[in-house]
Amino acid sequence: MTHSLQSATADIGGLIRLPGGDLLRAILNMDRPEGFVRSLPPDDFFRIVKRIGKEDALPVLAAASGEQWQYLLDLETWRRDSLDASKTLVWLECLARANAARLAEWLFSEQGDLVSLILLRRAHVLFRDEEGQWDVPSGYVSLDGAFYIKAADPVEAQLLENFLRVLARGNDEAYWALLFNLSSYLPAETEEELYRLRSARLAEYGFPPFEEALAVYAPLEPSALKVEAKPLLPGALALDEEKDLIPVASFFNIEDFGFLKETLGRLTDPPETDRIRLEFATLCNTLIAAGSYACLDDDEGLGHIGRQAAGYLHLALTALCGQDTDHAAKVLSHHSLMTIFRVGYGYAAKLQWRAKRWVAESWFSKAGRRLDFWGSPWSDVLEGLLLTRPLCFDPDAPGTYRPFESYDDVRKTEERLVQAQALDRMLARLTHIASGPAAIESATFAPLLFARWARHLLCLEPSFTPLSRAQAAAFFRLLRQGETGPPYRMERHQSAFIWEFCKGAAGFEAAAADALSRALSDLWTMFAREYENVATKDLSCRYAKYLPIRPGRSEEDIHAGAHTRPDQPPEKTKQVV
Repeated sequence: MTHSLQSATADIGGLIRLPGGDLLRAILNMDRPEGFVRSLPPDDFFRIVKRIGKEDALPVLAAASGEQWQYLLDLETWRRDSLDASKTLVWLECLARANAARLAEWLFSEQGDLVSLILLRRAHVLFRDEEGQWDVPSGYVSLDGAFYIKAADPVEAQLLENFLRVLARGNDEAYWALLFNLSSYLPAETEEELYRLRSARLAEYGFPPFEEALAVYAPLEPSALKVEAKPLLPGALALDEEKDLIPVASFFNIEDFGFLKETLGRLTDPPETDRIRLEFATLCNTLIAAGSYACLDDDEGLGHIGRQAAGYLHLALTALCGQDTDHAAKVLSHHSLMTIFRVGYGYAAKLQWRAKRWVAESWFSKAGRRLDFWGSPWSDVLEGLLLTRPLCFDPDAPGTYRPFESYDDVRKTEERLVQAQALDRMLARLTHIASGPAAIESATFAPLLFARWARHLLCLEPSFTPLSRAQAAAFFRLLRQGETGPPYRMERHQSAFIWEFCKGAAGFEAAAADALSRALSDLWTMFAREYENVATKDLSCRYAKYLPIRPGRSEEDIHAGAHTRPDQPPEKTKQVV
């Protein structure tokens, strides 16, 4: 192996970050591209192919070994315990375009059962006896005048014919023998045997059976990191000549987590770092198996798996060690990554359990409301928590969810959950849930509060019902008193709004009362931003996100509101509850 090849192998984590086209050019510009490709562990080879893309990766596929081809097909062509014959046919056609002669030789020597099963599932085969006289049925083609074949799906007809030509050109005798023996195969038994062999191969690379893989999501308490014995490097990988078997492409995801990366830098013992690399690849593969290999359609899916693995490791370490990298390095050194991952996942699972218990007993559920009743960001956070596997709502990318990645994610999510619980308790009091759920027409909770507060300021009967346009206009004139033009800040009313509804939290625990106050503060900020540039004359029921306004132009008498003093101190305002 040349020096450039050694450098490239060592820096595969850097290569895998390149865009697909640049990655392909970097490989082809090496002194020995074929030697580099074949030196890759199958896991790294697979990730490189996915990074480049199937169609553009033909030079890489042509240089690959049979073992690497097998690994690729094992991951790409199965759906749980069933072979996807159509997808297998597509991949074999791609490999044929990469190197048809090698593919034919490999299939005849090692993959006869696979080819037979594909033909049994995706083709109809007829044998013509030379002594017989018969007309060839429509749609059948023959390459040897003896066997006539028709695709089960007309869409695959050309694909199937091209594949058969590759086989026939590679070895016509083997091709004839394969078709002749086709009738001796039982599809169910053949598929079962292929699946058994595939499972055994993948197990060597850290892909457990689906049921076993799900154990990666079995949460553990932090105390689990106090009792486990120090893990050792598995088997032959402790030998220097076997170090190239350790995949590294998935490891680059750790680069996005500064504290985790710095902690790994504290580990200087080569066997220790080899163990971490191997365990991280195994952790990623276990997550792939637990997801039924659904993430393998593109490079982005693989990236999400790597980031999920690194994220929960990072979460566990930041929760347990703060920013103490020496302590974190000791945790990494004395515990398997699988255990640390499950501890990290446990923090998210606990939040999910809390959310589920609360939702089942909450006022809003009993009132027949759905999660979207809470509006953003509370509904977004709750929806993420209540997924089959909890996800963190990303406020920097609205509408998107990701795995939890730090203890800060846990704290912020917990804060929104506690706020929603406090709001729910406060609304239960306001609507007298003890006598039955109130029939309130509002998509979210915010208009309920602002409608009630507006009626309070205008000295109207307490209610959650929408205002008329005249009442809404009077309400905003009160809030904007003293301000000459947009943007209207209305800042001096924020504390009065918070104080008014915090009275509904009388008797709350200190933590719940504080959470309610912060939730109301955030709600006021969103309200102020929504209306800061809206002129009073432009108020409309169609665009009243936080203040419900009735359609029409009714002229209710609002003289009571005209006498309201917006500068009145909180202790003299009318009590809402």
